[in-house]
Amino acid sequence: MGTESWAVFALALLVALAVPGPDLVLVVHSSTRGVRDGASTAAGIVTGLMLHALLAVAGATTLLVSAPGALTVVQLLGAGVLLWMGVSMLRPTRLPDPAASEGTAQPARGGYARGFVTNATNPKALLFFAAILPQFIGHGDDAGVRTVTLCVTVVLGAGLWWAAAIALVRLSGFHRSPATDRIVTLLGGVVLLLIGAGLLTTTVLGFAALAT
Repeated sequence: MGTESWAVFALALLVALAVPGPDLVLVVHSSTRGVRDGASTAAGIVTGLMLHALLAVAGATTLLVSAPGALTVVQLLGAGVLLWMGVSMLRPTRLPDPAASEGTAQPARGGYARGFVTNATNPKALLFFAAILPQFIGHGDDAGVRTVTLCVTVVLGAGLWWAAAIALVRLSGFHRSPATDRIVTLLGGVVLLLIGAGLLTTTVLGFAALAT
């Protein structure tokens, strides 16, 4: 793979990461609770990307997307996860003590699970590996090497992106204000509900159009 081709792919990845979505909501929300929670959530998201990458290397992504109804199932599952997380985020809870939250392991484990499940069921991530990745792989004997190289780029690039996002949230001082924490939680829950509802509506309407 040439340097120019890799640079174009890296730019496409940067654009995909910069588009606001469920991953950003979870990382920002968890980062206001503590560096450890934010890092755990980001690690879950990156693990989800690793799952997509492994499927792409194995050649299963294209088969999954092309299978009748498979993408619809993934979209419905993703919408359900987002709606559930949105409701959970809006559910009244006692705000944790900022000093104590840095050292608690339970929120960190929960953040990792949320990050992983959200990304693993994210249709956008699946379509990125199914539609964008193949455009840079091409054909030839070294297609497998190019696939692995691009997948590693995605995983490492996402890790660096979310590390920078966590640092930005912490440097902004959002975590020092309980009022800001409530606002971030409220907005995050609403955004997840809106994205989930939009994905569910689009999927149902698309399925209905194909059925008629």
